[in-house]
Amino acid sequence: MKESNRTTQQLITLIIGDLLVILSFVWVGRSSHHLSLTDLAASLSTALPFILSWFVIMPWFGVYQADISRTAKKLMPRLILGWLIAGFVALILRNLFLGRPLIAGILPTFAIVSMGYIGLLMVIWRLGYIWWSSRRQANSGARL
Repeated sequence: MKESNRTTQQLITLIIGDLLVILSFVWVGRSSHHLSLTDLAASLSTALPFILSWFVIMPWFGVYQADISRTAKKLMPRLILGWLIAGFVALILRNLFLGRPLIAGILPTFAIVSMGYIGLLMVIWRLGYIWWSSRRQANSGARL
């Protein structure tokens, strides 16, 4: 496979995985509050601020660059710092969408749970990706 195709495939994998982590927060949260998972408008209104802030802010931290996304030592500090910023921006965006005061309207429990859940799952997912990517690269190198 050409390197550009491989890089594009890896980027798509990372984007889909990141999106699924964010959406899982919404699914688990709505389910734990006994809210309908089929209410797409409500689910989207919860997910959208997190999706927007993640995909606007995190590329600035290099989390989609191949050399960074495949190395835990390079990725983890960027992922954690970027998420602290993106997560806070997501909470502010959520308040804007809900018509609440920007900072005072942030519910501490929701902030802790959303930041913790998405942050922890994102770290686990990305470490899993690094492991999978390194094994795949080692296996393809062994075939040559």
